Amino acid sequence: MLNIYNQQNPDRNNADSPVSVPKKIHADFTKYEDPSGEFTTGEFKWGLWYVKHKILLYKSLIGFLIAWIVIFGGYALINLADYLIFGIVSDINLHKQLTSFPNYINTQSKYTATPLQVQAVNTLVGGASSFDAAAQVYNPNKNFIVYFDYHFDFGNQKTPVQRGFLLAGETKPIVYFGLTGGYPGEANLILENMAWQRIRAQAIKDPLSYQAERLNFLVSNFDFVSQAASEGLGANVVKFDLKNDSAYSFRDGNFVVGLMSGSGLVATMPLLVKDFKAGETRTVDLRNFVANLPVDSVQLFPLIDIYNKDVYLAPQQ
Repeated sequence: MLNIYNQQNPDRNNADSPVSVPKKIHADFTKYEDPSGEFTTGEFKWGLWYVKHKILLYKSLIGFLIAWIVIFGGYALINLADYLIFGIVSDINLHKQLTSFPNYINTQSKYTATPLQVQAVNTLVGGASSFDAAAQVYNPNKNFIVYFDYHFDFGNQKTPVQRGFLLAGETKPIVYFGLTGGYPGEANLILENMAWQRIRAQAIKDPLSYQAERLNFLVSNFDFVSQAASEGLGANVVKFDLKNDSAYSFRDGNFVVGLMSGSGLVATMPLLVKDFKAGETRTVDLRNFVANLPVDSVQLFPLIDIYNKDVYLAPQQ
């Protein structure tokens, strides 16, 4: 019989219909157990999840690869553009620099020492029958000490070779004492085996101040008595007080004593002050046998290498 009240399923509620429609059953695969035992329930769940999501995984992988390409490809393109715009010019300039050589001769003077300046060489009367050769030498370098061998050449004779040095910025007479055999004539100073030693700025920032602080010697109470007035001594008397006005004590205080007439050097004498302690004052009494010697002042030139630790006395305990 036609059911006019249910057009979608005319026989749905017809009790006389010979066909019965079964109810829809939902399968729960999470509880499935493989009777063969070849794979576990967990593996079955994982496989099921993969089948359901493999399209999403595929799309995610494609998206990741696209992002990777965009990021790193963009970085590569930026660097390529930078090289094309700036890098090629830099390479050309670098090539030019590598194929050209600077003039190191012009820059060498900034890193090497300037030669010593010999300002005057004199042959001075040293005694009744002896002479001294003295050369005023200047070290123009403010950060170099120089050590050297020297001798005086008179043409027909030469003095023995001696060792000398000049501190940074120092001017002093280089002297050979006691030439005999008559007046030797004009002398030439010969400097050999020069050894320059740079003063490290990391250790000593101002070498000139460093030297002045240590070589601080004061002369006072100077007195010169000529032969004629020396009461039968037959010698010129040179007296003065010498004070070590530094904070450093020296084992051997070696000096060249310059006897001056005005600003000119007229005679030289050696002086050794043993164990010259800081703050100490010594009275110096010297004899000079040069007749008719005009002297109005004295000047001392230290021969102390203050960069050599052996010249210092050990501090007193």
